[in-house]
Amino acid sequence: MSDFDPLRAISGLLSTVKATLVVAPDRFAPSTIYDVNYRVAVIACAFEKHARADVASGRRMQAARLKLYQFVATRPWLLPVLSDWLESDQDPQRSLLASQRLRRGFLGDTMHDDVIGFLVARRVLARLGKYVTPGTNFGWLSTLCNALREAQLFVAERDVIDRVPDSKITNNMLEGW
Repeated sequence: MSDFDPLRAISGLLSTVKATLVVAPDRFAPSTIYDVNYRVAVIACAFEKHARADVASGRRMQAARLKLYQFVATRPWLLPVLSDWLESDQDPQRSLLASQRLRRGFLGDTMHDDVIGFLVARRVLARLGKYVTPGTNFGWLSTLCNALREAQLFVAERDVIDRVPDSKITNNMLEGW
């Protein structure tokens, strides 16, 4: 049996920069869904994959579409719900029923809006009407996405982002979001 202790290893790494590991088993760890760095990483991957070429801004993506992609990517179990909604788009009655769970959570996701606001304030992204475009510091987001891919991080989230069929999500479906 190995004597490797991951907490001791992390503590050793932290001590090299004069930081101290604090373990509090009596309290719950916060969800990664509310971690700004996690959300920035998922947004970076979604934008890199689905942003389209634009003459004026270089690349752009509908803000609502980006919000939908990152929402589903951070909750991979929603991919079948999204797929069902996309398949039922032609039947208004079925579409309404298929999308309710997804819409309810998606509309209430203010964390995404706050992270986008932060990225806009840092000039990583810019808003252009209903679109999100690269800001003057966008290179940082591109570099982050490439580093995540090379390090094989957020594989599940990137897989969901890759599997969302961009062409099936219509403006009509995003209307009102």
